[in-house]
Amino acid sequence: MLKAALEKIGVIGKKEKITERDIYPHMYKALKWRTRINKSITEEYLNEHTVSKALFYHPIWLAKILLIARRPPFPPKKIPNMIFVDAVSGYRGLISSIPGTVIQEVDPQPLISPKINEQDAVKRYVEDVQINQINRSYVLKKPEYDLRDLSLVYLPLWRVKVESDLLTKEFTINANTGESEEYMSSLWDSNKLLLD
Repeated sequence: MLKAALEKIGVIGKKEKITERDIYPHMYKALKWRTRINKSITEEYLNEHTVSKALFYHPIWLAKILLIARRPPFPPKKIPNMIFVDAVSGYRGLISSIPGTVIQEVDPQPLISPKINEQDAVKRYVEDVQINQINRSYVLKKPEYDLRDLSLVYLPLWRVKVESDLLTKEFTINANTGESEEYMSSLWDSNKLLLD
């Protein structure tokens, strides 16, 4: 039997990810409080009623920028920032802390293909964040920007489907932090955040 060729990609986060066994507390935490009130739904219940579970890699563009605020007669203030752009939905914004990335060899099967796959197209999304999010905090003179780096990396996510009489839900859990990525995943099928 032939083995599929592995692909080298940049992965957000560390090498140790949340495992299949350890995902259920994070799924339980992601449930709405009204669902958690039902004492029948526990971590064990979620485990017993899981019908599918898969780790996949979602494409994200990361842009390192240097914000330069001129303030004569003083020297300009230089502030490093990082912007993310979801390469499938166009969801974008600022990242408060710079995530670590590692190069890993993975099977290409669980890699999601990006809709935004060219650097020139991504630069429009980066400019949109600069204009609509960063510039709002500057009342008078708007800062200048220097794009230092733009790279496509992948965010490891768990997709877990639970089906039962009490609960039918598909969870999308960040494999690094255990946080729910339900909002981001809800945008993947819509094109409302994509720029023309």
